[in-house]
Amino acid sequence: MQDEYDYEGDGGWVMSTEIERKFLVFKEKLPELKGGQHFVQGYLQREPQIRFRLSGDRAVLAIKTLKPDGSRFEFEAEKSFASAEERRTLCELAIVPLIEKTRYSLPHGSLIWEVDVYAGENTGLVTVDVEMPSLDYPLRFPEWVNAEAEITQDPRYFNYNLAQRPFERWQEK
Repeated sequence: MQDEYDYEGDGGWVMSTEIERKFLVFKEKLPELKGGQHFVQGYLQREPQIRFRLSGDRAVLAIKTLKPDGSRFEFEAEKSFASAEERRTLCELAIVPLIEKTRYSLPHGSLIWEVDVYAGENTGLVTVDVEMPSLDYPLRFPEWVNAEAEITQDPRYFNYNLAQRPFERWQEK
């Protein structure tokens, strides 16, 4: 849900309220995943959270903080061509290990479900996020989403925490 502060373009920024829920998936029911976007993601600060994502030459900085109603304030700034030195420096500045994942966007109904397939020490973890237009928006789940396994509020699955305690190190999966 975007508001009046939007500006998009090369070097543009976007400020919005993010209303998102996160779930585990039934891996065996997932459709064939095509055209994903590979990310390297790191964190520069924990609270408010300052995160960067690198994909090819593109770099996106995001500032996020939780609001009392469960939504999040989000401000993003994008640089469509970040030099190798800029990307390397961001990685060096990260305060926790980097996360790697590939994101696939799958439409279902009127929403886009974003499937994240993690790599590195988080290999084996597959999650899905869905951004909703309002807190009370009724969800219709694709068959491959485990609606009983909502992980929106489970801190183990927060990307910041996955960087510190990767999925491969969990005792119980």
